[in-house]
Amino acid sequence: MVIIKRILQSLRWSLLLLLACASLAQAGVIKLEPARDSYLVHKVVDVMEDPGGQLNFADVSKDASNIAFREYHTGVFSFGFTDSAYWFRFEVDNPSTDVRNMMLVLRTAWLDDISVYTPEGEGSYRGIQLGDSLPFVQRLHPNPQFLVDLQVQPGKQTYYLRIRSTQALLSPIELWDAQAFYDNDRLLLGYFGMFYGVVLVMLLYNAFIWGSTRDRSYLYYCLYLAAFFIMNFSYNGFSFQYLWPELPRWANLTYTSWVFLYQLMAIIFAMVFLETAKRLPRMHRVLCLFLYAMVAAWLFTLIFADPVLHNATGVYFVFLYSPLTAIAGFLAWRAGFPAARFFVVASMGNLVGAFITAMTVSGFMPYSFVTFHAVEFGILLDVILLSLALADRIKFLRLQNEATEKRIIEHQLESHALLHQAKDDLERIVSERTAELCKARDEAERLSRIDALTGAYNRRYFNEVATLEFAKVRRHHQPLSMISFDIDLFKLINDNYGHAAGDEVIRAAASVSRNAVREIDFVARIGGEEFAILLPGSTAEQAAATAERLRELVIAEEIHYQGKKLAFTASFGVAQLKDSDPSFEALLQRADEMMYRAKNMGRNRVAA
Repeated sequence: MVIIKRILQSLRWSLLLLLACASLAQAGVIKLEPARDSYLVHKVVDVMEDPGGQLNFADVSKDASNIAFREYHTGVFSFGFTDSAYWFRFEVDNPSTDVRNMMLVLRTAWLDDISVYTPEGEGSYRGIQLGDSLPFVQRLHPNPQFLVDLQVQPGKQTYYLRIRSTQALLSPIELWDAQAFYDNDRLLLGYFGMFYGVVLVMLLYNAFIWGSTRDRSYLYYCLYLAAFFIMNFSYNGFSFQYLWPELPRWANLTYTSWVFLYQLMAIIFAMVFLETAKRLPRMHRVLCLFLYAMVAAWLFTLIFADPVLHNATGVYFVFLYSPLTAIAGFLAWRAGFPAARFFVVASMGNLVGAFITAMTVSGFMPYSFVTFHAVEFGILLDVILLSLALADRIKFLRLQNEATEKRIIEHQLESHALLHQAKDDLERIVSERTAELCKARDEAERLSRIDALTGAYNRRYFNEVATLEFAKVRRHHQPLSMISFDIDLFKLINDNYGHAAGDEVIRAAASVSRNAVREIDFVARIGGEEFAILLPGSTAEQAAATAERLRELVIAEEIHYQGKKLAFTASFGVAQLKDSDPSFEALLQRADEMMYRAKNMGRNRVAA
């Protein structure tokens, strides 16, 4: 396994060397500017691998032209887990005549041994020792990141760094104006404060629920959150700063232990929450075997392997545990456990976040704030959705209990024949009465919408439907048109043949209209002999064609009344909804105006 790891490291370093040789850029130089506060050193740094970690500063600096430094201008350095030490070299050009007070920042909190060599003048250098292998109280600044004050003299200065670590070797290297760094660091601390605050609040909230319900899933969820908290708190350097600042060996020893513990608690919580022993016995056995394998790997690499392999093993197990828990959740969901749907989504968020962070730490993905902290973003989603999943699980179990109690009651009732018969009779009577009431209610609602003379819809219901259609077409940006028509010379029909004949004409106009339009169109009698037709989805041209067809049908309609044939015509107005119309009444008004224009033009025509 060690041989495979070294081969992968050699391939990765060879690729970096090929990229560096292909670059035409010269050794990187950071040129200080008066108005600029920060610089990304890792974008201009030159790198050299020291596989045995045997070189000292004298070896590196005595003849720089013969040292195998290579350009590494591809971003944040990330070499994964390695036994090698790495040397970094960069130049700072201060074009001003004043000394600049700058700060060198290494963002990653778990680097073991860091040596910074700063020029002192006349070719001499001062060495500064940092790293979490030293007690925290020896740091130059009380910060989980590694900070070094630099007094940059006018002109060009060359700086060297040596980094070696049993943890993953990656870190942004930045150069900041001192005051600007602290302003920026307050924002970063604010982010961590918010993040840890959310995790602690959810932990305490679920601990309170566990204290009230004694549900085991809440207990293991709290242990899972606590394990994640201490793991993340440690990897970001806060546990070393606040919990055991004088115990560097303990801090280094427990980094990976917290990673293993977090994964163990995540799997145990999944087994308890999903009830895998009862619902998914095969998956339960797989998860148990994985737990045993993880504990064995943890103890074996801790006791017998070198620290680099031990730390790498803890991170590489992330690639296995996350998919396993997601698969278990999916199988439980498919098996009919509804609370598992939240668990699956939460597991996918945690899976993606943990996977991206593990890939970044292992050196297989480029470093960025998002990729490095992806596990934190994933756990926020995980925390929220798993809390919902726990609540849904309680609800599901409660409904199961209620269903069981209901079945017991029904069995008891079935054992009493008289009570059972009485129950059936009562239910039948109630059902019949309910059906009668519903039928009467439906009939009353229908009659309240219908015009009694014609059977078409009345003006009140037309206003309700038109208001809803107006809102719908506005929301979906669809056309809406309206036809307004009035029976021509209706007063003469009443005067010559009587009001009963006039009623027959109105009924005929309504019948012809309903038969001439689509099912989605809406025909209503809105006045004595005036009708309106609402046409959703129709343009003015389409509505005008409908009106013309209706006009021809009206002409062809014959009414037999008291042995006489009555014929009639109608005038039609068509309008389409405009963006400027505040309501459907504006559309109806314009359709009416078109209808009166048709009458003024000689009646029996369509005006649009």
